[in-house]
Amino acid sequence: MLAVAYKRALAVILVVSASVPALAESSAELDGLSGSTVRVCGNNAYPPVTWINKDQQIDGINVAVIRRLLEPLNVTVDTYQDSNWRRCIKEVELGNVDILSGFKTDVRQQSMIYLDAPIIRESIYLYYPLEHPLNFEGWEALAGLRVGVLMGDSFGNKVDAALHKYPSLEFVSTQDQNLLKLADNRLDVVPMGGLSGQLDLRRLGLEDKIGYTETDVSDFWYLAISKKSFLVKWLPLLNQRLEQLLKDPATVPKLVTQYHKVYSEDLDLKRGGSGS
Repeated sequence: MLAVAYKRALAVILVVSASVPALAESSAELDGLSGSTVRVCGNNAYPPVTWINKDQQIDGINVAVIRRLLEPLNVTVDTYQDSNWRRCIKEVELGNVDILSGFKTDVRQQSMIYLDAPIIRESIYLYYPLEHPLNFEGWEALAGLRVGVLMGDSFGNKVDAALHKYPSLEFVSTQDQNLLKLADNRLDVVPMGGLSGQLDLRRLGLEDKIGYTETDVSDFWYLAISKKSFLVKWLPLLNQRLEQLLKDPATVPKLVTQYHKVYSEDLDLKRGGSGS
């Protein structure tokens, strides 16, 4: 019996001894990160993925992922935002904001480093006045129409290049402006996310005035860190934690359901249909 007890005790000692270097390494790895504050901003027009709530905080699925990455490491996540999407991108470029979420483009990669794992896929739809329905027949076919685009928005390198050749491209700071213009027939079409567009139509009471159709664009939201942020030092750690977080296939669908409800309650939407 004494021999068995001795072997068990020895096994425990060996396990504890083996774990000490790992704990020390983990502590050293977090030196300078734990106790810090990370500033976050995002697109204010893509619920339930990302929007600015009534408390002027950026909210949604992507912010929830950022919190799960950083808050367990004793990092404060500052989500206050009083700017539009274009300004958010600029603040990340300048290093005044540490992290945002968005589509990956060549231009943004000049000033940001994207984490490896994509968070959620977003399908882009075309929204139009119901009185003047249209079918998607390629981005070139929209060139003669009045097209509304959110400032700072991107639909991928190829589509962005096509859009910027349009003679009647109108930039706005909020999607509400785009949708209200559509309802008044002051625009012909607005490209925006399928997840967010239908929620916004409900919120604005425009479901009987605006229709939509799918396009050939579907892209992923990524987390991007400013190249001027102190977070760059911990990119390997953040990539590892993000991979672990998204390993469970149920994680993102649960967040979609959760933040669809949060957005609806935040803006007091009536019960009804959900986004696509």
